[in-house]
Amino acid sequence: MTTITPHPSNTKPITRLIIIAAGALLLFASCNKEENSNFTDTPIVEAYLLPGTDLTVRVSRQVPFSTSVTYSADEIDQIWMELNYGDNTVIMTPSGDGIYTAPGISMAEGDTFSLKFDFNEKTVKAFTYIPSKPDSMTQSVTKIYLSKIDSTSGFPGMGEMPEPVEISWSNPDNSYYLIIIENTSTDPEPIRELDDDEDRPAFVFRKAPTSNNRESLRPMEFEYFGLHRIILFHVLPDYAALYEQNSSSSLNLTNPSTSISNGYGIFTGLSSDTLYLEVKKN
Repeated sequence: MTTITPHPSNTKPITRLIIIAAGALLLFASCNKEENSNFTDTPIVEAYLLPGTDLTVRVSRQVPFSTSVTYSADEIDQIWMELNYGDNTVIMTPSGDGIYTAPGISMAEGDTFSLKFDFNEKTVKAFTYIPSKPDSMTQSVTKIYLSKIDSTSGFPGMGEMPEPVEISWSNPDNSYYLIIIENTSTDPEPIRELDDDEDRPAFVFRKAPTSNNRESLRPMEFEYFGLHRIILFHVLPDYAALYEQNSSSSLNLTNPSTSISNGYGIFTGLSSDTLYLEVKKN
């Protein structure tokens, strides 16, 4: 067996999109008041394993409402964390804030990964695999035309809007998929005129996980003109279940996970494919 000790490296930008796809994560999740009397310092694990990105795991603690609970002596940034894949064992490198990295690992469809570390006198274990890349992903159009919405034009009627953009893919086994859409410009022009004191809308929006083989993107969901990247993620059932158990805007990582023992959170594999759509000014 080969043991590799990697060095830290920067996380690639697509990792940020995975987090956006997951929702506004409660990385330091709170316990409810009823749980404080029986509080156990159980770690929260968060990792999204995607081919083409650096392998990163984040470990955090729960934050209970009470200040009288007792934490274990374990240091979040001093965990001996082993990652196993194939015949290799990687000792992951801490880089601060509970983040552990294993750069240089090439992840591919079908690869399996297991994680192990000790925390609060228990062995935390997690397991996942990389699902297949989305197959036969297509789009109904590559560009749509929208009118600028300002105080003089008003909001367009439904008859003036183009048809929804249809994204489809092959899904014979009813697997779970999720789409996020990101404007690729550094300073895109908003479709709707903004007030001086109004915050700019997000550059990214997403759709809920689905086991279907298609998704519709309504023109009114787009906030900006310009080129948009449409990323289709093939996700595992544990990701979809975590998403469905909570709101579409946040995830409670203290929910039990089927892939993690003696810990909360999510340790999951996913894969993706990408198309592009241009939103042009009418």
